[in-house]
Amino acid sequence: MNRMTRRQFTKLASSAAVLSTAGPLSLGRALAAEKITAVEWGGAYLDASQAIAAKQTHVDVNWQRHAGGAMVIMSKIKSTWPKPGIDLLSGWDPSWQMVAKEGWAEPVTLEQVPNLADIPPKLLVKDGGGNIVNIPRTVASTFWIYRKDTIPFEITKVEDLLDPRLKGKICWNVPSLGSNLQMVMLALHKGGDERNLEPAWDFVKELARSGNIGRVANSDQDMTSSISTGETSMAFAAAFVIKDLARNFQLHYLNKMDTASGFRTFIYQEGWTVLKGGNTKAAFDFANFAISPENDATFNQISGAGLPANVKSVVSEELKPFSLNSEEMNLHAYIPDWAYLSEQEAVWQKRWEQEIAPLL
Repeated sequence: MNRMTRRQFTKLASSAAVLSTAGPLSLGRALAAEKITAVEWGGAYLDASQAIAAKQTHVDVNWQRHAGGAMVIMSKIKSTWPKPGIDLLSGWDPSWQMVAKEGWAEPVTLEQVPNLADIPPKLLVKDGGGNIVNIPRTVASTFWIYRKDTIPFEITKVEDLLDPRLKGKICWNVPSLGSNLQMVMLALHKGGDERNLEPAWDFVKELARSGNIGRVANSDQDMTSSISTGETSMAFAAAFVIKDLARNFQLHYLNKMDTASGFRTFIYQEGWTVLKGGNTKAAFDFANFAISPENDATFNQISGAGLPANVKSVVSEELKPFSLNSEEMNLHAYIPDWAYLSEQEAVWQKRWEQEIAPLL
């Protein structure tokens, strides 16, 4: 997984109790528990999922851990298909692309997962037949921000980055930091996308020549240090980094800008998929229970994974500026081809060093 990982995003402050509307698992049952095998990341992720599982008695979960990144288990599933021995699989955007391509997922419907009605449709991934393959539980984002006390004027459009008043004020990430999303944003604004970055390369060459890039960040620490010291005033960063900066500085967020401005919010989501051939009914029941408003908030609070995907979940005041409802998701958010970004990272980094760095 590239640097835009689930581990980059912060904890939510929210508390939870099971809703009576959370689904069939919210009701105590004297019946023998159905059994499923679920794959989860370790650490706080497993702690969070186990805490949710402990709230019900209908499904008994045999937890297995991912051995490495989310894509590692895909080869195991492929080699054991059609009997992978997994009912419920945790993953994120690149995972769902492969699951959809291979036809491994049991189609997700509102009848099976009623709480999906409270998940923004933009987060749902579909296979070639139009079937939903994922059940989102977490949303994370990255976008542009600036310090209100050190920026010389209000930023309203991408073209402002070239304004002479921003001389030395911009902190710019190298392509290997944050998946080169800031250049994907430029490409989108100029008529391209992640598969056609040429418009973005042209713009960044002009930006480099302008002298407005005052710091090139090779890590999140580079960026936070530059913004904190006042060396630069404007940066592109992940929400968990922005949250920490906002505790000490007044920041302006460019995450809900009009599309015509050129500024976009990039999001990724992670969650569950139910694999075919297993105990699918129980797997759907547990997944539905897990993404109820309270349980989704609990998961993200304990795991620190990000914001709950369920729009009815409680979000702390500190994190509300990062939250997007379904309408805002459609207006401001872009979900790139994460797998393609990962494949191109080294190529883009080399091009940066050859074509942009000498201009700085």
